[in-house]
Amino acid sequence: MPLRLFARKRPIAIAAYHGFRNERHVELTTRILRRPPEPRAAPSKAAPSKAAKFLYLLRLYASHEVSGVRVRLRYGDLVAETVSDDEGFARFTLQLSAPRAMPLHTAWEHAMLDLPDLADAEPVEAAILAPGTDHRIAVISDIDDTVIETGAHRFTRNWRRLILQMPEDRKAVDGASDFYSRLGGVQPERSARRAFFYVSSSPWNLYGFLTRFMHLQGLPAGPMLLRDWSLNLRTLGGKSHGAHKRASITRILGFYPDLRFILIGDDTQGDAEAYADAVTNFPGRVEAVLIRTTSPSALTAGKRAAIGRIRDSGVAVWVGSAFDAGQKMLAKLHMDRDGDAAHVVAANADD
Repeated sequence: MPLRLFARKRPIAIAAYHGFRNERHVELTTRILRRPPEPRAAPSKAAPSKAAKFLYLLRLYASHEVSGVRVRLRYGDLVAETVSDDEGFARFTLQLSAPRAMPLHTAWEHAMLDLPDLADAEPVEAAILAPGTDHRIAVISDIDDTVIETGAHRFTRNWRRLILQMPEDRKAVDGASDFYSRLGGVQPERSARRAFFYVSSSPWNLYGFLTRFMHLQGLPAGPMLLRDWSLNLRTLGGKSHGAHKRASITRILGFYPDLRFILIGDDTQGDAEAYADAVTNFPGRVEAVLIRTTSPSALTAGKRAAIGRIRDSGVAVWVGSAFDAGQKMLAKLHMDRDGDAAHVVAANADD
């Protein structure tokens, strides 16, 4: 029996994704879904079986979206409504009634979401990132093979990892947790002093999976701009990876014209090319670019050319196989961990 027939028996729920704001606007994406069941653990085991994990992850990909549902947002004195689309998404791009100053320190604010036409649907709280004015450099990072080991570009070798491992089972890239913590000044409650944004070609279905993984690894929380994997030629295929990242980076840099950014990625899925375009299209806005190499063969001539474009623009570049030298990298970039970067030198030698 198709999974969707089972899904119709499950309650409708709001999947609230982290939003972000500036002085005048708020952006928030939510999705209306039939709630997937949690994986069941065998009575004699503390963890779910492989079969249970596989079924749970399968249900994440085979999500049952609910369209045509009215969604209401409450943020301070602002109340807005929209309707979920064919993929279940309800997107809010709102103008504040009056300018709202940014906080001194990066903070998470909160909005409430509910479904006014469905009495049984529980309201949920959504977090909204407000970058602080004390740090004028923010971070945009890739996820797959930058902070989480996926090996997605080598599916035949890594298929077990991709379809059988839960967030608790997955491994962070060597040194990523320490480096990101130092770069962001993560506090004990794991709130970063520096604003972090994550741009990835992973589907929105994996949002909760990725959020839990980052929490477990102590990585800074931040809004994620993931990809809609609709079954059409526009969203399938390799070229859409780079297009999604370019559009997402453009969206963030345009939303925060007073911030500069460090861009962190790897040598898969078009990161170097997308970052080179950002350097070209937003002169003076990119402070540094860091590219992790996953294998010697992955750094193709096209990617090397993109890295060369970045260096020729005078932006600092680091290229290396792991983030396990976090302190060395910060020193190389002359980054003050307790404040903002007074100056990022042209660190153009590969590590």
